[in-house]
Amino acid sequence: MKHLIFGNAAASCLKYAFLKQNHQIISFPIDFSVGPITNIHQPGGIKVHFAWKASCFQEVQNFHADQSDYQEALEQLAEIKDGDQLTIWTCENASEQIGLRIICYLLSGKDVELRIVNTTNAMQEYMKGKGIEVIILSTGGCNAKQLIHFYNHSYSYITKEMRQAFEQEGEELLKHVSLVRSWKQGEIIDELETRDDALILEYIKSVEQEGGEETFINAARVVGGVLTESDQFFSDSWIEYRIRSLIQSGYLRYVGSLQAMRMYRVKTA
Repeated sequence: MKHLIFGNAAASCLKYAFLKQNHQIISFPIDFSVGPITNIHQPGGIKVHFAWKASCFQEVQNFHADQSDYQEALEQLAEIKDGDQLTIWTCENASEQIGLRIICYLLSGKDVELRIVNTTNAMQEYMKGKGIEVIILSTGGCNAKQLIHFYNHSYSYITKEMRQAFEQEGEELLKHVSLVRSWKQGEIIDELETRDDALILEYIKSVEQEGGEETFINAARVVGGVLTESDQFFSDSWIEYRIRSLIQSGYLRYVGSLQAMRMYRVKTA
């Protein structure tokens, strides 16, 4: 079995889950929900995407390694042969839903068996009757035991009609010029780059009300708070980038150094 999965955290957990089994994990270390994705299956589009990330996300990350790993995943995808069995892992978020569609487009014309595991739905079924509600925003929120259970019990087959629809949507997505995309009511929606700014400001104001008007709040705390309150999945690097953008546009003041989120604090202007 070959597995196609999106995001470093989810891929690491899946590799651990199948450590002793002869499964191939093809992981795409990328967040398709932010940044340019036009022709992101081709060298030019890949270069543009990772150059954008390197210019916007200043937290310590190895963009060159991610770019190399992503290109390797595309090469592994191209080597898939007729008759191969594939499981695509996805979740109810823009990145993984976009990944699902782009992958199906890139597999066009190959006679392969496609299974899908939607980890949001799988988790709901897994926790049913246990008296605990667990809501995950990404496959990276699952542990290895859960992933193995989902693989054995929570998959479905992608029908010919579903595959055709995914392929068409994937082809269109590779033409999108937006920088931000959300997953709302089962659809991928293009958004403005400022999508999350109001949520960030609202969170900062709520903390200020608790601590006083002169309160400066650690940027890392803001990032964590916004991630907790949002119903969308996005990375801490994305939120930190938007905090710095709000500083640049005059909506926020800061003290400290903007070199890393742990080194500065913010308050509303």
